[in-house]
Amino acid sequence: MEKASDLQQHLSKISLDYGALVVGYTKIRQVEPVMVIGFPFSNKWILNHPFYITKRFGEEVWHSWKLLRNIAHVLHKEGYLTDIKTPLSVFGDFRPLAVSAGLGNWGKNGLVVNPQYGSKLIFASIFTNAPLETDVYQSASDDVNHACANCRQCINACPAMAFEGNKFHKVRCFPKAIRGCSECVQVCKGQNKLPQVAK
Repeated sequence: MEKASDLQQHLSKISLDYGALVVGYTKIRQVEPVMVIGFPFSNKWILNHPFYITKRFGEEVWHSWKLLRNIAHVLHKEGYLTDIKTPLSVFGDFRPLAVSAGLGNWGKNGLVVNPQYGSKLIFASIFTNAPLETDVYQSASDDVNHACANCRQCINACPAMAFEGNKFHKVRCFPKAIRGCSECVQVCKGQNKLPQVAK
């Protein structure tokens, strides 16, 4: 059986080699280890053609599922249990897990903002009983990301005017979002210029 630290490094390498952009580790209920993986969010999904969006998003979920399955296989060989959660899983909201794992912090747009990739990430997770170490990082998880402090790009770009004062109005955002709007995601660059995601 691999040492826990070697196993964790191996899992991270598999993920990054397979196209994940970021990998982090946290615990749910402070007990159960969770591996959180961030995949690139492609603006090629965002067209005003719902069937095309569904097809492209489905392809990305399939790609992430294959990686999650490979990681689960490695963990099973080591004798550990796993529970795979893709971006479409009914688990719920991956954002708190991503923040807890140090993959970013809350942005003004209500999404996780990563210093390198901005909001252009979608997340998946693997819940396991493997002894994975929680990532240690400095973050004020309840605060707006430092990269957002003096930035209004998402606010200015929002066609639904969903941002008002310090409040984000989900009801205003939703009708645009279901038609493929992702303006706040596209303009969010974190602290660095985003690379083009080839898909």
